[in-house]
Amino acid sequence: QLHKQADMQEEKNRIERVLGAISQPELIQKVLTFALSEEVRPQDTVSVIGGVAGGSKQGRKAAWKFVRDNWEELYNRYQGGFLISRLIKLTVDGFANDKMAAEVKVRSFN
Repeated sequence: QLHKQADMQEEKNRIERVLGAISQPELIQKVLTFALSEEVRPQDTVSVIGGVAGGSKQGRKAAWKFVRDNWEELYNRYQGGFLISRLIKLTVDGFANDKMAAEVKVRSFN
């Protein structure tokens, strides 16, 4: 609601960044869905997803699953450029097992 009411883009960006602090699983999913909505500028989607990934261990797992599930849309949106690289870095930073590393490698080159 605050995001919709914000007059300035800077305020919208601040609101988008703090949404990642949410810890309830159902709200995390709402934030991730919101990230791809028309309410969020495409260049800001990465920050919203990255905020979720950086908010908690649970958020990181949810954000990575969201990126995997929406990979085609995200990759097409950013055409393999800087923002897709940033998105991957933000969502996988802190992964600590081989299985997750393998998932990143497969996604990065497909």
